[in-house]
Amino acid sequence: MGRVKTVPNLLTLLRILLLPFIVVLIVKGHFRVALLLFILSAFTDFLDGYIARRQKSVTSLGILLDPVADKLLTSSTLISLAYVKLCDPYSVIAIVGREEAVTGMRAIAASRGLVIPASKGGKFKTLLIMLSVVLLLSGFTLLGELLLVTSAFVAIFTGLDYFVKFLRELKESQ
Repeated sequence: MGRVKTVPNLLTLLRILLLPFIVVLIVKGHFRVALLLFILSAFTDFLDGYIARRQKSVTSLGILLDPVADKLLTSSTLISLAYVKLCDPYSVIAIVGREEAVTGMRAIAASRGLVIPASKGGKFKTLLIMLSVVLLLSGFTLLGELLLVTSAFVAIFTGLDYFVKFLRELKESQ
């Protein structure tokens, strides 16, 4: 797990590097180009994990960087969409707030030697958010908005689930 320059890590870095372009394109109203870059970024999210597991090239850097890249991609894109009024800001606030709270909780857990792994619900939440962004950027605003609201509820529910798991782990470790 000591290697850094692996294909999955390079794909994760590509996702991070594409992010400023996606944000600027959304803010400037170039939704189709932003959509293409977002789809490419979302695909790298799937591909990096698939390759890492298949080639047994999971690294400590990848374990740390991949969820950060996911949160940066979804949060920044959603904030940009809310800024240009393509989606409900309240759903964005709920999702971004949940992301920050879970990230903080994971940092506290890590400082105590506890690992709170990603759950299937958390991965499902990310998929819902990415699909809603694709719909919103494609012009299917009503469907995208409904999916985003659903994503916000799933985000809150899975966030609470992470905190329950954290408190359980914390109690068991004492």
